[in-house]
Amino acid sequence: MKHSIALKIFALAVGIIALTVVVAITTNIEVIGLGGDVATVARKTIPLAAKAADLNEAGLFRRVAFERLYREYAEPQPDAETIKQATENFEKNTTLVFELAAQIREDLKVLPDEPQARELAAQTREVVGQMESAFTSTTDLARSTLAARKAGDRPKAKELMGFTFKGQAELRALRSKLQDITSKMAEISAHSAERRKNRVLISSAATTLLAVVLGLGAAWVISRNMAKPVLELLRTTRAVQGGNLTAHVGKLPEDEIGQLGESFNLMVDELRRKQNLQTAIGSYIDPRIVEKVIVAGGGQDAVVQKRIMTILFTDMAGFSSLGERLTPGGLVHVLNRYFDLMSQCIRAEKGVVDKFIGDAIMAYWGPPFVSEETQALAACRAALDQLEALKIFQKELPDLMGMRKDVPRIRIRSGLATGEVIVGNIGSETTRSYTVMGDTVNVASRLESINKVYGTGMILNEECYQMAQREIEVRELDLVTVYGKSEPIRIYELLGRLGQIEPVITELCGAYAAALALYRKHKWDEALQGFQNCLKIREEDGPSLEMINRIAHYRKNPPPSNWDGSWQNVVKG
Repeated sequence: MKHSIALKIFALAVGIIALTVVVAITTNIEVIGLGGDVATVARKTIPLAAKAADLNEAGLFRRVAFERLYREYAEPQPDAETIKQATENFEKNTTLVFELAAQIREDLKVLPDEPQARELAAQTREVVGQMESAFTSTTDLARSTLAARKAGDRPKAKELMGFTFKGQAELRALRSKLQDITSKMAEISAHSAERRKNRVLISSAATTLLAVVLGLGAAWVISRNMAKPVLELLRTTRAVQGGNLTAHVGKLPEDEIGQLGESFNLMVDELRRKQNLQTAIGSYIDPRIVEKVIVAGGGQDAVVQKRIMTILFTDMAGFSSLGERLTPGGLVHVLNRYFDLMSQCIRAEKGVVDKFIGDAIMAYWGPPFVSEETQALAACRAALDQLEALKIFQKELPDLMGMRKDVPRIRIRSGLATGEVIVGNIGSETTRSYTVMGDTVNVASRLESINKVYGTGMILNEECYQMAQREIEVRELDLVTVYGKSEPIRIYELLGRLGQIEPVITELCGAYAAALALYRKHKWDEALQGFQNCLKIREEDGPSLEMINRIAHYRKNPPPSNWDGSWQNVVKG
């Protein structure tokens, strides 16, 4: 097994986890960068701008203190307290300006990495240097101006005041420039942080979307590769379910599904082998017996038990004379076609062909192949269908025999009996067959033979008639004790399906029933007249001829007074 399904699923999970880790790392890197930008704004840019503002403020306070001193010294009587406070403010703010300038210069020892911010930082250092130089000279001029003003030297003080104002104007310009530069630096840092934030959002969304796309793509590819062989296996399974045992699963991946496919193909091969075997056996044994008993391994249906079933014996009249005209091979060829047509009628009505005995066919109906309620009717329909199939056989007979003239007319005789039989696997330990045995089987065989006595084609016993009477037309023939039986049975001639016999046959049945009733009452003359009337309806009516002969016999050999109207048939068949 090259790659198991578990390994493929594990690989998919690892891939998704790896994509998640990549997304997390990328996002964290961007967040760290954003944190750095925010820290720069918080620790450097904002304090730098604040110091520049403080420096500008200190310069303004120093100028106010200078102007106050200058005015106070011009007074006739200067206020010492005012001069003291102004002098302290002047010196304090002068010192503060120098300290703030030094701090700004110290903060800008390390220039930022961002090109624009780096350039502004360099400009700031340059401005701070210019401010320190200008502030030093301006401070000296201010002190000299105040000293001259204090000494009362107006001309000198006025001259120095002009230089002082000029220096202060230069300082104001430098302070304003410094504040503009630091404001720009703060703005650039804020914009940089904003850009970094947007980049984090975009990067996070992009990497997440990429991870989703790659994850879904990988999952789809792997799922498709896993589902494709499953669908192929499902398609083949449905084909086999539909009866196509030639279907095979194609090449599958080398995993558990591949092993399942190989096992499935082996199973289909075995099913096909069993089907071929079942088909071959079905040529000798009814396919339903093969399916329910042999292939299924027996079960309840194979257990020998008593059941009510219907038995059919069909025999070809004139078989001996037919055999005399044909070679053994030709005879087999004719018989095979005859058996094929007759068997089709039996199987069409869900009957089971039990065996072929010379030119005779034995078949039966009953559970589990057909319901007990419909078995007799199905057997009667099959017997009637055999008459139609015989017409086809008669048309084919010249070609089958290779004769144009003197082709014999073929007739068939059928006996049907419904009753209790023994059914199941019967035989020795080494040789057995699924068949039926019992008195009902013998009765059906005797009824087929009795057709010869009455000149009829199909005779059934009373139980068969009772179960099938709702859809068949019959004529009660007689009450007979068949060979090997002690109790008489009522027998009927099967004439056709209900409502499908000719009116003349209906008339014949009525006349025969009336004559039969007179016959059973020992009214020989009236019964004789009745049966003769039957011959007027249909000449050569076999049952009527037989009953006329009976009447002649009983006139010579009267039956006992307690006679039940039955006839003892002493002929086995």
